Amino acid sequence: MITVQDILTFLEGFAPYELAESWDNVGLLAGDRVQPVSSVLCALDITEQVVEEAAALGAQLIVAHHPAIFTSVSRVTADDTTGRLLRAAIRNEIALICMHTNADCAQGGVNDALAAALFLTGVSNMEAGENGMLGRVGTLPREMQPEEFVRYVKDCLNAGGVRYCDGGRAIRRVAVGGGACGKMMDQALAKGAEAFVIGDCSYDLMQRAQALGLTLVDAGHFPTENPMTAVFAEQIRGAFPKLTVKTSAKHADCIQFI
Repeated sequence: MITVQDILTFLEGFAPYELAESWDNVGLLAGDRVQPVSSVLCALDITEQVVEEAAALGAQLIVAHHPAIFTSVSRVTADDTTGRLLRAAIRNEIALICMHTNADCAQGGVNDALAAALFLTGVSNMEAGENGMLGRVGTLPREMQPEEFVRYVKDCLNAGGVRYCDGGRAIRRVAVGGGACGKMMDQALAKGAEAFVIGDCSYDLMQRAQALGLTLVDAGHFPTENPMTAVFAEQIRGAFPKLTVKTSAKHADCIQFI
């Protein structure tokens, strides 16, 4: 019999809690540690729709990247989104495990998944964070001009759209940081990157990157981190081959483009 705790222990080994930032909320956020598990659903976010999907699939556990409980929760009611999804999870006896900044820093985690999605080779760590290594840098399969590279990123990540500034030089070495990683621009340049792919970017960062000759690509928070969903599924499936493990068909980028 495989339990919630068995899967949690495995994930703790893959993405140790000590890699998480001090402000983060990771691990088992809802559910019973001794509950038997036969089916797991993996997603980037735990939304009401994802909980409904898990219930329909008969899953006893959802494993996600972004914490379902992040800010202080003083009540669990149907009056807000967090309350509704927690009530639905508890009602359907679905446990919730979230691995956030610890999965960002882990070897084989979010940033390695992003680098793999862009087919980078010779990938190495970029910056030391509070408790681990943040960001990755690697080499493209071939040299590209900025506009071609941006289209390449969009296609590789199935992004609805991307924002970028043209650094004005050919690109072969690329830095990546899933989510909001603009603060690592100097480290990307120090590692010899001609381009930096991140998930959230302000206007002033674009201006600074262009002035420094760096093609900065804001490919969106969801597209840059969503490759981790498949990694969670692959890792759990490999460790527990008797489990049914699926990736969510309901989670999607909340940002749309026209």
